[in-house]
Amino acid sequence: MKLNKFLKYTAISALALTGLMSVNSCTDDFEKLNTNPYEVDPTSLPFAAQFKEPFSYVYAPQQNMFQFWTNLSIDLFGGYFMTPHNFGGSGNVQYNLNRGFCGGMYENVYSHIFNNTRTLIKSCDEKGFKDYAGMMRVVQAYAISMLTDAYGPVAYSTVIDDPTNGVSYAYDTQEQIYTSLFTLLDEAIAGFKSSTSDKAAMASFDYWCGGDMDMWIKVANQFKLRFAMRIVKANPTLAKQKAEEAVAGGVLTSSDKDVLINQGLTNEMYRMYYSWQDCGTNANLITIMEGMQDPRLPLYMTMNQGDIKCEDGSTIAAGTRYLGIRPGHDIVSKPNEYVNYSYIVLDYTTPLPVMFAAESYFLRAEGALRGWNMGGAAKDFYEEGIRTSIKHQLAYKGSFAGISSISDADIEAYVNNTATQEDLVDPVNSKFNYKAMNNVGTKWNESGSNEEKLQQIIIQKWIANFPLSTEAWAEYRRTGYPKLFPNYINNSDGTIDTNEQIRRLIYSNNEVNTNNAELQNGIQLLNQENTSDKFTGDIGGTRVWWDQAKKGNF
Repeated sequence: MKLNKFLKYTAISALALTGLMSVNSCTDDFEKLNTNPYEVDPTSLPFAAQFKEPFSYVYAPQQNMFQFWTNLSIDLFGGYFMTPHNFGGSGNVQYNLNRGFCGGMYENVYSHIFNNTRTLIKSCDEKGFKDYAGMMRVVQAYAISMLTDAYGPVAYSTVIDDPTNGVSYAYDTQEQIYTSLFTLLDEAIAGFKSSTSDKAAMASFDYWCGGDMDMWIKVANQFKLRFAMRIVKANPTLAKQKAEEAVAGGVLTSSDKDVLINQGLTNEMYRMYYSWQDCGTNANLITIMEGMQDPRLPLYMTMNQGDIKCEDGSTIAAGTRYLGIRPGHDIVSKPNEYVNYSYIVLDYTTPLPVMFAAESYFLRAEGALRGWNMGGAAKDFYEEGIRTSIKHQLAYKGSFAGISSISDADIEAYVNNTATQEDLVDPVNSKFNYKAMNNVGTKWNESGSNEEKLQQIIIQKWIANFPLSTEAWAEYRRTGYPKLFPNYINNSDGTIDTNEQIRRLIYSNNEVNTNNAELQNGIQLLNQENTSDKFTGDIGGTRVWWDQAKKGNF
């Protein structure tokens, strides 16, 4: 595909976006963001340099794209984050979805990742570099999974094959896309196993695994296990098959490193909080972790950043309370008291997270709970996942939080703790108060139902995967866990159910403006895979293929 035609497909309308954004944030530079950086053909760069962009943009290291990618949309829906204002009323906070704000996942995946991976896979295959191609297959699988999980059907196979020479791009169903993801991962694993490339040369640009083929195999298998679990309601037979294949092939364990990009790139989440004050911490995360007495709490977030004036006339001194923001609030603009609530613990140099080893234990715990061959018992996997997460998070974030150790005794005390989520009590405005939604503790309840055990597993996986909102939101939609506070205000005009919460993002302005005929066909595919009795079409309440409305977890 010629790049100018590809850019026609992926370029965002700077004019349309500029009118929708607030000042003092990413929006001041959107026109620059969406012109010059994309005029370079990736194949004109040195070979090694071509890999660096797709590796890094799975957690976008550029300030504007980071905010546009998920911080204006998906970050609000997974229970981790919540903006302390609503961009003058034009944001997605209250479910009146802004098509411009919902388009960032498209822009990032197609322009920065897929545009590179598809080219590199073809080039490396032609040269016989199956291991190099394998790395890009894994990156592509991850990126496309985030894309389809957000929207449903998207253009995939036609972007690779380009049968119309850039005139239009037909959509694939989500079911077809997941089949392609499994194929990508299987081909990648085969390439890693037959690797003969110089590992030192690979390490110079392999931002994920440093040229370690054994680790790459584990990472690919862990994605395979994740994707298998995602489709368990839609295709339980295939889910079981792929999950067991992944575990047999080997996934990350406590002795492995987390996949963290530590290449001097900027962690732009710092800017969202500390500079722009466009991001805050969600009350779900605060009330669950504080109520359950989680030792990772000070690794994840700070106490309140400044003095806070309460509605009863008292003042909460800076640095004395963990405070989170209610989803769906009506806080229109900044400055306000909520910009002084809890912040995330990091700085610009904090490595960019891609995958945590602890996740594999929770995935295997769920598989074992379902009776699949995971190589162990659900309880054992669950508890080891917690231990692994705490230890790895300490290694990852300890220096940024000023914490040097968490004792084994403290870890075991948490593993055996029965404390549960606390109520949301907002000191600034009691109208945001809400009773706790989750009544399970950390201690494994062997006598509990499978549903209760699943709730425990998913809550701990949700905590362990912080701050990966794409995964948090997807697993909430699949399982319903952790139970999240409903939006305080729902201005969706009847397109999203308050209790069911948002199920997908609406398609981008770019699709409406440049690929509309195929978009309309794609919406028909979305409707065919949708299982909701209430909603249909390109709205937030429609369900993607794996999000089966009529099927329980067991």
